[in-house]
Amino acid sequence: MKKKGIVCFFWTIICALILLQSNRAVCADPVEQIPPAKFTMPAPDSAQAQQYLGLKAMEPFKVSDIKARLVVIEFMSALCPHCHANAPIVNNIYKTIQGDSHLADVKVISIAVGNEKAEVDAYKKHFKVPFPVMLDDDSAISDSMDGEATPTTMIVSTENGKVLFSHTGVIEDPDKFLKQLKALHKTK
Repeated sequence: MKKKGIVCFFWTIICALILLQSNRAVCADPVEQIPPAKFTMPAPDSAQAQQYLGLKAMEPFKVSDIKARLVVIEFMSALCPHCHANAPIVNNIYKTIQGDSHLADVKVISIAVGNEKAEVDAYKKHFKVPFPVMLDDDSAISDSMDGEATPTTMIVSTENGKVLFSHTGVIEDPDKFLKQLKALHKTK
């Protein structure tokens, strides 16, 4: 009987966390209130990621070190059901960017908030994530951005780290997101 009570307790906690996560998505801050992306990320986990991002070395880096004009940054969690729903959408956004020569200087990364490497590796494998996913196991990166909800997808200028656009929650209209990216790309 004790085992059943413990299981019920954990399911209650999980459901409460999902509900809180869902509510955070509704209460997103306007872009003007989001601090610039001045955080330091861990070294890429592969030479392929280093090359894609145009980094000089396999060492910690900042958004400004990425060889691109704009970076699409997705704050996600490997355990978040909304992030699971968003994964194929962000993968398709990446593929669209890769296939558009006008967006050759736009890169895509994810930041895995509060996850361990094994969780992120399983997520990347399951969702076949084709772009770098950076660990934020202690949530320091997320905290520097005022604790962004997951999933949150931003368009950030590498010049100054300014967040030019932010969408919290599952991207329901990827075409609209890409249209926004292209408009910002023209002006930057």
